[in-house]
Amino acid sequence: MKKKSEDRKVAPEAQDEPALVPPYMGYIGPFAAVLGLFIMQRSSTARPGTLDWLWYVGLVLTIAGAVVWLTAGMNRSQVYEWSRSGLIALALALAIRWAVAEPYRIPSGSMENTLHGDPGFGRGDRVFVNKWVYGIRVPFMNKRLYHGQDPRRWDIVVFKTPEKDALYSTLVKRIVGLPGERIHVGDDGKIYCNNTALEVPDFSPPPGNPGRFFRSALHGLMGWKDEPKNTQPGIYSQHGMYGVREQDEYAVVPPGHYLVMGDNSFSSRDGRFFGWLPNENIVGRVASVWWPVTSWRDFTGFSETLAWRITVGLVMALLTLRLFIGRTVGSARRGGGHYVVSFVSMGLRVPFTRRWVARWREPQRGDLVLCATTLPDAPDQEAMFIGRVAGLSGERVKVEDGRLSVNDKHEDLPPALANMPLGEAPPQAKYGRGRSAEQLTVPENSFFILAEAEPDGAAATDSRALGWIPRNGVIGRVTWRWWPPGRA
Repeated sequence: MKKKSEDRKVAPEAQDEPALVPPYMGYIGPFAAVLGLFIMQRSSTARPGTLDWLWYVGLVLTIAGAVVWLTAGMNRSQVYEWSRSGLIALALALAIRWAVAEPYRIPSGSMENTLHGDPGFGRGDRVFVNKWVYGIRVPFMNKRLYHGQDPRRWDIVVFKTPEKDALYSTLVKRIVGLPGERIHVGDDGKIYCNNTALEVPDFSPPPGNPGRFFRSALHGLMGWKDEPKNTQPGIYSQHGMYGVREQDEYAVVPPGHYLVMGDNSFSSRDGRFFGWLPNENIVGRVASVWWPVTSWRDFTGFSETLAWRITVGLVMALLTLRLFIGRTVGSARRGGGHYVVSFVSMGLRVPFTRRWVARWREPQRGDLVLCATTLPDAPDQEAMFIGRVAGLSGERVKVEDGRLSVNDKHEDLPPALANMPLGEAPPQAKYGRGRSAEQLTVPENSFFILAEAEPDGAAATDSRALGWIPRNGVIGRVTWRWWPPGRA
């Protein structure tokens, strides 16, 4: 199974090291990862508290399968480089999930029609939760590192329920009562704050919401049936006390606490039963519905601002730049720095492939280019490196004593190529040396590309060991070095 990653370091380590992870594990890993995902889904749809341990088993199996699949056939040095990049990305993702935003699944219908809840696979809404707006919480604890803005009435919040042995430990409701207010939910279905009826906004999605249309069509196709929901404010049952009874302990919201209710209040076990919600239990504010895509909805109003349009425009511009124009790469050569590689200088390339829609410039001798080629001893893996075009199709190239000659001439080479330190040939090198035409003559639609030696004089791995670089293996031209600044 081929693994082609454009974000991998662009120069391979010496390929004489044995594979740390056997290549056949590349076929076993995906099956293990899929099995782990199935186990996680099976656990998440079971009754809470019954199969929690199984979810962690599935998580470990998924991560292990993915790691084995991605590292299959790599030697120790390659696994180290890949693991370092993966751990940095994982740490960044966890930091964002802890402090900035996190996705949640809506498991029940207590927030209908605002949020569609369903424990079935792929059927409930998924929401993004803004975790820093009220202040960042200490991981795994109901404490805050600092307090941000205070929650406002009608905010939709995700929180840890104060109710012991609850069916779901993490819930989503809407804030109705604020600290110090006297709240009463009347038999007439109205919510009274300090003896004044509140004007309850219309929380339902606007008429003609395409998400509701597609969801109805999907439910009809799959044979799913939704129970009718009563979305008017009211009393869930005669056992609700907080915000229902008129005694102060049940009617006056204490400092630092809130009364939360579900929009589908006749089918919502909420603050009227488990009591006042402490501020520290609030995880964050629901910002948007992100899945299913057809039900996307912004609760903050940010998508209607100029800042949102500018942000989307910048993201689209950067994505277009990265996919079609060029990218930055870091050289694995010690002290090699970071470079800007231009795809468009050579043509229009299909992203993530070696295919080109159009080519309007061919690599020239002396060009510094980014190359990709399969490894001679491991055709299921790909090596990427930065080097200079030394030989063109049909030319005879030879490297002896760190000196390059093309068609038995050295004097006509560009200065950057003629003066490039090459070092001694790598032990596995067989191209550009010897006497046979197969080892010295560049085939049609191919190039001979050399990389600078390491600072200690050791030769870099380039065409001498990897072989002729095919035409579609020259990904782009290196235009400039941007890091470190002193060597830009």
